[in-house]
Amino acid sequence: MSEAILVPPGGGEIIGDSADRRVEILSDDETVHATWSRFAPGRDGADLHVHRRHSDLFYVLGGQLTVRLGVADARVLVAPGRLARVPPLVVHGFRNGGDADLRYLNFHAPGEAFADYLRAVRDGRPFSYDQHPPPADGGRPPTDAVVGSDGLVAEHAGERIALLADVDAIGIAEVWSEPGKEAPPQHVHHRHTESYYVLEGELTFTAGARELRAAAGSWVQIPAGLPHTLMSTGSGPARFLDVHTPGCGFGAYVRRLHDARTEDAEFDQAPA
Repeated sequence: MSEAILVPPGGGEIIGDSADRRVEILSDDETVHATWSRFAPGRDGADLHVHRRHSDLFYVLGGQLTVRLGVADARVLVAPGRLARVPPLVVHGFRNGGDADLRYLNFHAPGEAFADYLRAVRDGRPFSYDQHPPPADGGRPPTDAVVGSDGLVAEHAGERIALLADVDAIGIAEVWSEPGKEAPPQHVHHRHTESYYVLEGELTFTAGARELRAAAGSWVQIPAGLPHTLMSTGSGPARFLDVHTPGCGFGAYVRRLHDARTEDAEFDQAPA
C-alpha cells in the first residue's frame, strides 16, 4: 500500500525560481497534477491553447489572476479565494495582470503528464503533452468555463464546507474546521485519491500508522486504499482545500450534507 505524501511549504519540486517566477510541483499522481506558482506583476503565463482530454483549474492564493478565454481573448479577473475551472476544449490562457505578486495553485485533472511537460520545458527537452493550439472552430464556448462556485455551503460536525468544483475528474471543497474538534474515525477511499492544501492554521493527519503535521502552505496527498483521518490542531481554526480525484460522488456527498440527508450519500468512502 502506498504511503501518504506531505509537501511542506516551499518544499515542492522546483521547476523554476527567479525574481519574477517560481513554480513547484506538488503532485504528479495520475489523477491530478498540481503546482504552486508565484508570478511577478505583468508576468505572462501561457498563451491561448486548449486541452482535449483534461480540465485545467486555478485557485488564487494571493494577488489577482487574469484568465484569458476564447479566441476573442476575453479577460476575466480571479480574486484570492476563488477558483477558475476550464473544461476540455475551452480556449484559454492566463497571466498576472495585477500590480502585486500573484500566487496560485494549478490543478490538471486527470494529470495527463503535465508535470512531465514542465520538467521537459525546464530541462530543454521536447515532450508531447495534451496542449494544443486553438482549434479552427474556436472550441467549446468560453461560457463553459466557471469562475467561483455555486455558493453551496454545508455545515457538518464542526466544519463548514463550500463546494468549489464538482465534475467527474475532480471535486474540490474549501473547508473551515474548528480547533479541538475530535477527529472522526479513520476512513478509506477505494477508488480515488484525496489531497489537501492547508490555507490557514494547522492540520494533523493520521494516515495508516503515520502522523503528519501540516502547517499553512502544506500539501498532503492520501492514496486510494489508505485509512486516514484529520483534525485541526493549531491554536485557531483551520482552512483548507479538500481535493478528490476523480470526484467519485464527492459533490453529491456535500450536497446531501447540505440537505441533511447523509444516509443516502453515494460516495467512495468507507470505514477503515
